[in-house]
Amino acid sequence: QTASSAIKGAIQLGIGYTVGNLTSKPDRDVLMQDFYVVESVFLPSEGSNLTPAHHYPDFRFKTYAPLAFRYFRELFGIKPDDYLYSICSEPLIELSNPGASGSLFFVTSDDEFIIKTVQHKEAEFLQKLLPGYYMNLNQNPRTLLPKFYGLYCVQSGGINIRIVVMNNVLPRALKMHFTYDLKGSTYKRRASRKEREKSNPTFKDLDFLQDMHEGLHFDSETHSALMKTLQRDCRVLESFKIMDYSLLLGIHILNSNVKEKEGESSQSTSDAKRPGGQKVLYSTAMESIQGPGKSGDSVTTETTNTMGGIPAKSQKGEKLLLFMGIIDILQSYRLMKKLEHSWKALVYDGDTVSVHRPSFYADRFLKFMNTRVFKKVQGKK
Repeated sequence: QTASSAIKGAIQLGIGYTVGNLTSKPDRDVLMQDFYVVESVFLPSEGSNLTPAHHYPDFRFKTYAPLAFRYFRELFGIKPDDYLYSICSEPLIELSNPGASGSLFFVTSDDEFIIKTVQHKEAEFLQKLLPGYYMNLNQNPRTLLPKFYGLYCVQSGGINIRIVVMNNVLPRALKMHFTYDLKGSTYKRRASRKEREKSNPTFKDLDFLQDMHEGLHFDSETHSALMKTLQRDCRVLESFKIMDYSLLLGIHILNSNVKEKEGESSQSTSDAKRPGGQKVLYSTAMESIQGPGKSGDSVTTETTNTMGGIPAKSQKGEKLLLFMGIIDILQSYRLMKKLEHSWKALVYDGDTVSVHRPSFYADRFLKFMNTRVFKKVQGKK
């Protein structure tokens, strides 16, 4: 526990220092070399003429590609003060680990950002991706790919802790009645017994097909916006030879329980305390597929705060809000490395692991989303 609070404290101090430091650097276009810059600062516990004193062990804080990430934050409408306020003003909240990756996950107290520890190889892979990621975001800021806001490393006592700051896909202020991690594969894709016993389990593809066998229904405009975004994102991942990613899907059932609603509203009002009356989320699911300016107003009434969820209906006709994002795009190198060293191709369902694998993965993923998960409402709305 002490280690965890020291990590949280060091992250906040380090980000506070580096982002504050950046404000003195003039705005300019991002250049190729900006993607490879690493800035480093030493923060001794007694403080220095540059850095504040603190209660944690001495540590060094590294910031990767600071100007490139500043550009990404601007692109997503995140002002430096808001970024600092979200990350540094209140203690970070540690999440019980949602994935099997062994990473630590923290969420900022205002629910905006996820901070995740990543392995050395994943951090390296993200650095390699940055120029292509930059090019892609410039062409298309509407995306369900992870939105990366910063890559940092805390070095203390001979240990390196690398962290990435990302958008939070599932807001805590709304209860997710179902959460799924979908890959479009049915091979061993069922939540474990241990997972099922959790209070908010994350289910998998076979569970989805069982629970929601009719899929989730959208009006045709939303459906085509969603599928277009997914297609574009998958093509980008394929071009980077990335596979094994998942769609994280949170389902909130509207009016499922009036009692719950009252509990929620008290949570969402805390947002009003934030400086400049900032809007609830920088990157909502709805904006990711449609871009700003259009929202699903027609579907929900003024009284419900949709938190940027995508309106849909269940097979039973219940009104739903969906939250989603593509996750785990940095894991790919593991697979590629494994394949390079394996002298035998692995064969599961008649599909030989080969160079075509990323495109096969993308096609299967899209087909599953389009035929089993997301369906267009036929006829009139």
